[in-house]
Amino acid sequence: MQRLLAAAICLLLFAPWSSLAGHGGVSAILSSDIPPYRQAFDGFKSAVQGENGGGRIVEHNLRIEGDGAMERIAAEHPLLVFAVGPEASKFARERMKNVPVVFAMVLNAESLAGANVTGVSLEISMRAKLERIRKILPDARRIGVVYSPASAPLYREVAQQCRGMGLQAVGREIPTGKELHEAFDAMKEQIDLFLMIPDTKIYFPKSIEHLLMDGLKHRVPVVGLASSYTRAGAIVSFEADYADLGRQAGEMALRIAGGEKPSRIEPARPKRVKMSINLVVAERLGIRVPPEILREASDVYR
Repeated sequence: MQRLLAAAICLLLFAPWSSLAGHGGVSAILSSDIPPYRQAFDGFKSAVQGENGGGRIVEHNLRIEGDGAMERIAAEHPLLVFAVGPEASKFARERMKNVPVVFAMVLNAESLAGANVTGVSLEISMRAKLERIRKILPDARRIGVVYSPASAPLYREVAQQCRGMGLQAVGREIPTGKELHEAFDAMKEQIDLFLMIPDTKIYFPKSIEHLLMDGLKHRVPVVGLASSYTRAGAIVSFEADYADLGRQAGEMALRIAGGEKPSRIEPARPKRVKMSINLVVAERLGIRVPPEILREASDVYR
C-alpha cells in the first residue's frame, strides 16, 4: 500500500514534465544569442528539467535561422514553444496557432497574450520601483518622465502610481530621442529626479549618454533601466532577474503541461528585481545612500 501511495505521489509530481518530455518536447526560440536571453533560457530549463536536466528542449536562434525556424519547429511536433525576446515572441504568436506558447523577455506582454499564448513581461511593477526610489531619495517629490506615443501607457502608469503615493509626475512627450536633450532642459527646474522608462524610440546609446551627462551637470539624479546605465552614470537602476524570469516561464509551461489552458494563465511581471547603485554619482550629487539599500543592491559601483 505504501509503495502504491509513493508511486502515485511520484506520478503527480512528475506528470507535467513527463508530458513535456515525451514525443515533441519543447521547442525554444531565442530572438538572438545575447546574454540576457541565454540567462532566461537557462532559468526556463532549470524549472522544467529539474536537477537531473532530463527531457527534450530543442533550441532555435531566430536571428540565424529566420523563417527557416518555422519549418524545423513544425518537424519537431513540439508540445509547447518557449519564445525568448520580442522578435521570437511575435514570430511564435503569429505562426503557431495550434501549440501552446510561453514567452519571456518582452515589454507590453498583454498585447502578445492570446488563446494559446501567455508569458512573463520584463516590466517591473512601477509601484515597487517608486517605493525603492523613495527610500534612496526621500525628499524627491517631482518625477520627470519623457515618453513617446509608444510608451504613453507606461507614463500613465507612472502618473497614476505617483498620485497614489503623494508624488507628482512631470511628463513630456517627444517623438524620438533626438528631442531628449531639449525636453530635459525644459523640465530640469521642475523635477527632483528623472525616471527612464523603456522606449527604444527615445533611448539609444547617444541619447542616453547626453541624458546622463545632463543629469550630472544640472544635479538631477537619473534612474536608469539596467546595471549598464548605472555604471555609465545613473544613480540607480532596476531590472528584472533574467534567470528568474525564465523560471517563471518554466512554471507556466509546467502548468500548461498539467492541463491548464494558456488563456487561463494571465501574463506575469517579474517576481525578483535587481538593483544597482552608483556611489560615485551619489557623492557628486550630494546624496547619501542608506546602508540598508546598499545591502539590497546586486551591484554597487564605487
